[in-house]
Amino acid sequence: MLRANAVRVGHICLEVSDITASKRFYTPLFQELGFKIVLDEKESVGWSNETFLIFLGKPERQRVSKKMPGEDEVVIADHVALLLDSRNDVDSVATFMKKCGIDALFAPEEHPEFAPGYYSVSYCDPDNNVLEFYST
Repeated sequence: MLRANAVRVGHICLEVSDITASKRFYTPLFQELGFKIVLDEKESVGWSNETFLIFLGKPERQRVSKKMPGEDEVVIADHVALLLDSRNDVDSVATFMKKCGIDALFAPEEHPEFAPGYYSVSYCDPDNNVLEFYST
């Protein structure tokens, strides 16, 4: 059996409907977080921070369509959560996104129902993919 810490998330891929709109949303954020573009093609883009990669791709035919989550949802099944080192880092992301004119889906706050010290902020990208930043 493998060790519990032998498995890590290496990369994720998200389907998008408009690669240009998605690049406008993600590029400034990922640059701020220290990610570099590792793939930039007509219908796909990818960023890496040397330990984790995220790719966006626009298929020929859209397969996925999502509605924005509502405030009444306790758990959002389809989302990407990026772990940050501290609550200050979460607040820095929130400040940066606000400066970029992007409102939070869920404002920075504690969620003790998830884990002690769990603090997060979440956003929707142009396709309503939810991107959460959290610390514990």
